Amino acid sequence: MPEGDTLFRIAAALGPALEGARVLALELPRSDRRGDRLVGRRVERVEARGKNLLIFFDDGIVLHTHLRMSGAWHLYREGERWKRSEASASVILAVPGYVAVCFRAPIVRLLRASSLRGDALLGSLGPDLLADGFDPAEALRRLRALDEVPLGVAIMDQRVVAGIGNVYKSELLFRKRLDPFAPVRVYSDGELSDMIDLGRRLLQANVEPRDAAGTYRGPTGHYLHTRTTRTGFDRGRRPVSVYGREGHACYECGAAVQMRRQGTMMRSTYFCPRCQPPRAARSAAEPPPV
Repeated sequence: MPEGDTLFRIAAALGPALEGARVLALELPRSDRRGDRLVGRRVERVEARGKNLLIFFDDGIVLHTHLRMSGAWHLYREGERWKRSEASASVILAVPGYVAVCFRAPIVRLLRASSLRGDALLGSLGPDLLADGFDPAEALRRLRALDEVPLGVAIMDQRVVAGIGNVYKSELLFRKRLDPFAPVRVYSDGELSDMIDLGRRLLQANVEPRDAAGTYRGPTGHYLHTRTTRTGFDRGRRPVSVYGREGHACYECGAAVQMRRQGTMMRSTYFCPRCQPPRAARSAAEPPPV
């Protein structure tokens, strides 16, 4: 499912084909905005911000897409057969030699680059875990602002850090042996900082291309690989520890992995009840541990 690593790989796969190229066509079949005014402009850069993909054009316009659960970007050679139906296309961007197609994206917008900082969806994003200038202190400060929120909900809030979805949430908290259902305030700054650091390292480990940049392997193909959150996993065992493994034995202790839903969106959280025992909540009046 699309999380920060997925969008990073998409941007890295689209970039060599699009950046610097002149737009031959831009269609937005599911939007009331017209893309034809960008014909003839050049693509300046393709950038991932958390779970968002931004394509910048040389006239100051930005194409913003968010894939949520159903969307996908594909890159095709000119004339190549598409892997999905044209009726499901949300964006069709043609440049010399290539066509980039976004299918079933629930969010497709054209914005001015100057408005991104104040944008309701993009302006409030927390530090991007995959950004070169990631600020761990700012991420911790934002997480502490949600002290009464269960940790499994807070770490998914894109205003805290950008890029973590259900898979990384469950895997990260399991790896650090943290109770997803305890409020943020029961954890020390050291525990939270270590968790954020591991989250960054897990995402970074999953954005290594299997081919040199620019090598064409079909629709975003040179970045396709199995997401791995465990090290040294054995044959027959999944490359994740708990995600999607409800009812199966924990690889570490043998207890049955469980799943509970959290937050207003009722997102799934997978956890091991033995490796991640309940963390007793302190009084709200107590200062947080350090």
